[in-house]
Amino acid sequence: MLSKEENDFFTRVGPGTPAGEMLRRYWHPIAFAVELKNRPLRRRILGEDLVLFRDDKGRLGLLQLRCSHRGTSLEFGHLEDGGLRCCYHGWLYDVEGKILEMPGEPADNRFWQRLRHPAHKVQELGGVIFAYLGPEPATLLPHWDVLVREDGVRARRARTVNCNYFQMIENSVDQNHLRWLHRTEATPTWDDGEINPQAFQYGVLNTYTRRVADGKRYAHVNFFVMPSINKTGNVEEGHPGEHQASSSGEVMRWRVPIDDTHTMHFTVEFGAVVDGKPVGKIMKDESERGLIESEYGVYKWDNNIGWFARGDQDRVAQESQGVLYDRSNEHLAYTDRGVILLRRLYKESIESVKKGGDPIGVVRDPAKNDLIRLRPYEELVK
Repeated sequence: MLSKEENDFFTRVGPGTPAGEMLRRYWHPIAFAVELKNRPLRRRILGEDLVLFRDDKGRLGLLQLRCSHRGTSLEFGHLEDGGLRCCYHGWLYDVEGKILEMPGEPADNRFWQRLRHPAHKVQELGGVIFAYLGPEPATLLPHWDVLVREDGVRARRARTVNCNYFQMIENSVDQNHLRWLHRTEATPTWDDGEINPQAFQYGVLNTYTRRVADGKRYAHVNFFVMPSINKTGNVEEGHPGEHQASSSGEVMRWRVPIDDTHTMHFTVEFGAVVDGKPVGKIMKDESERGLIESEYGVYKWDNNIGWFARGDQDRVAQESQGVLYDRSNEHLAYTDRGVILLRRLYKESIESVKKGGDPIGVVRDPAKNDLIRLRPYEELVK
């Protein structure tokens, strides 16, 4: 169990909080590229209200939401003249927060040259727009395989979840929940095999076993990537003695704090194409829908399985813990070793940032960022 102070240490994400400062050293998805058409987009991330836009020259910008003049929201601004113009009095900002125009001011007034509107770095990769809210020098946006591979197709979707992000990432390292929360799935059939989480370069390597229809048991490997990502694969049954890489699709999921009680859940799935034909089926691309708002306590029921639909099962468990779970009442067991390891890695990363260092798994060397390959797989347990 955790005290209130320890719980806050991991869960509070605003500016100046221990976890918030650590999280700001990573890049986080904030929108899909197709969402940016001809108007700015309001987003909240890590407790900060921001406005995302693409100017009339095609450049991406991410600014503090409220105009530096008198606080009108820039989400209602105009994309023109090389920047974002406030609708109220016409102040014009470029993508870096520089004020280009301050209409109505005397010609000899240089006040506008001394002001700088708060701005953050933003990049597009794989049809997803990522934001960096931390200090300079910025870390590199990791080139994860699902974002940069060119030998297949990508599908994307995003929704909100009505709870603290830490409840969601603890789920990613809790492999024991698979056989219970998702027990209605016909395959795989979960057994009582060993669950063995281990630290690796980017976070936590998760392993567990499953039993397939012919009675054979396979060890499954997937990844939790700091600070909020899990990488899994849709794996078909392998052959004895061989590693079977994901053949239907590989999936990355980001859990991005909106604030202390709400989270954005971004998913990107990549499916390989060989000789012009998809190797397997992947999810439908829903990026045109943008960030889908989920309603707290409302979950889809599936009459065919007599339980909540697969897409809502994790949300049922996580949201029902409360919007910010009080861990002073928990009692961790042997199967919670992944959760314990995650908290240790978070504590180490937070302490590293406090001392002026980097948290676990950030990328700074361009030579190591061409394509970062993480391969979920299964192998026969002998």
